[in-house]
Amino acid sequence: MKSNLRDIMDEEIIFRPIGYVQSPYDDVDNMPKSTRQSGDVEAKMIINEEYIESMSSMKAGEEYMVLFYFHKSKGFKQRVPFMGNGPIKGLFSTHAPNRPNPIGVSTIRIKEIDGNVITFTGVDMLDGTPVLDIKDIL
Repeated sequence: MKSNLRDIMDEEIIFRPIGYVQSPYDDVDNMPKSTRQSGDVEAKMIINEEYIESMSSMKAGEEYMVLFYFHKSKGFKQRVPFMGNGPIKGLFSTHAPNRPNPIGVSTIRIKEIDGNVITFTGVDMLDGTPVLDIKDIL
């Protein structure tokens, strides 16, 4: 049994983006550190058209979780300053972008859906951020 676990832990996992974010932020230093800090700033998610049917039940006004790839992250530290300048915390108690697997999650609110383009608030992602998945908040 333990050898099977070791095989699983060594396995490479590959994700393919389902779309990307068009964000007003192109620099980490000027970007909100959380969706709570982003206010009414709007951004867009451009979803690959092959997934348009997967968007069929999404509606303006609803909240969703967006899982994305921190595409500009390099390396990581086990302990980091909270929100970039707060007290030092263990990495897994933060949303810091530099992680062993640089996957982020944000809660967004949909403003409008036009075909495969989702306009939303709650943007704390850089322009060009690859979107891995979208999940309803239950």
